[in-house]
Amino acid sequence: MTTMDDLTGPQRASVVKWQRGMLLLGLLCEMFLAADWYAVAAALPFISADLGLDSAQAGMAQGSFALTYGLGMVVWSALSRGWSARKMLMVGLFGTGIGMVLQVFVQSYEQLLILRLAIGFFDAGVFIGVMKLLLAWYPPSRRGLIVGLILAAYSLAITLDFSVGIPLTLAFGWRVFFAALAAGTIIAGLLVLIAARPGPAALGMPDFRWPEQPVTADDSSLMSIFRTRWVYIGGFAIAACTFAIAGTTTWVVPAFITVQGMPESSAALIGTLMGLSQVVFLVLGGRMADKGDKLKLIRLSTCLAIAVAVMFWYATIQPLPFAVLILMAALSGMAVLCGGAIFSLMSEAYPARLGPAAIGYAEVFGILSAFLAPAAMGYIIRGMGDFSSAFFFFALGESAFLVILTALTLRQVAPLRAAT
Repeated sequence: MTTMDDLTGPQRASVVKWQRGMLLLGLLCEMFLAADWYAVAAALPFISADLGLDSAQAGMAQGSFALTYGLGMVVWSALSRGWSARKMLMVGLFGTGIGMVLQVFVQSYEQLLILRLAIGFFDAGVFIGVMKLLLAWYPPSRRGLIVGLILAAYSLAITLDFSVGIPLTLAFGWRVFFAALAAGTIIAGLLVLIAARPGPAALGMPDFRWPEQPVTADDSSLMSIFRTRWVYIGGFAIAACTFAIAGTTTWVVPAFITVQGMPESSAALIGTLMGLSQVVFLVLGGRMADKGDKLKLIRLSTCLAIAVAVMFWYATIQPLPFAVLILMAALSGMAVLCGGAIFSLMSEAYPARLGPAAIGYAEVFGILSAFLAPAAMGYIIRGMGDFSSAFFFFALGESAFLVILTALTLRQVAPLRAAT
């Protein structure tokens, strides 16, 4: 077995160079994954006006993406055992890119919904492919930081959807915005085709292994994941974060426009601030997770998510100065403070051979909540005729997550790895 310590200076420099290149490639792929997901949320008022969507249909168009994304997580996770990261990324990106091209030409709600469902399935392959690519290139001791960067890239893409996508939509229409995303997604697929490599072993070092990486043929059963509470703690923690991301990203801007009389031209600023806020709090939370109690941080983050929901609910019942709306957007990222802590906790709770699968199963919880938040809030807005009821539901949802997570984390339990 060859490790980094066995390599010559030039060989180590080559590995580091390729690590950086693969990280940049992975970040690019993850950004287009998120940008394609939340493009509808950014351009929602314009798409709704063009296609004649009511609030329930608009919420379903955004939230439905998560349904097939969740199905795709199950399918692509199984395929990942035999497919290379390069193959998964190519199929995911080209499938998503073609779907985005077709989405440019939709003329009805039904056509938009069908294509959103198709794109969601292929986008899940991008996520699994990025994880497989970067886990092959980085040792376990650095994977927490790498995953944190991936999460930040996800939020940065949402930011760019608003900061770039809305001005582009105002100038040329939402179809041009979607066409630009389609082109970028396909270009990312071409870069994967040209540049992606499966790991340092592909650089002429076939016996290369990361020293911490166990090699065993006697892996534990996947069902053992569900016999501990850690997958459920991770799952509900992810769900609390994605419930907040999906709910705020989809409905805060329409609420500000409708209730606060905010001009549409200001939507880009509010959306940009919400995305940047997520990036800042994800990085801050990651540093806090490295230095403190991850379970306490998860509970704190869920409390902050409730505060964010109440904050935006207040904005639907009380006229506020635009400066206050800007402050609210800047603070909204508090809801995802524990993002880095969740995946770090999962990697500590399970052996290396079970960690990726456990994270994948926990991610399904979050995907379902990413569907529930925008869709349910849209139906409430249509049925009740106001935004305040929808954001009250948002606050109740986050409160339910806090109760569940408190019950699951109240008693300290030794991680699975320590018990095996």
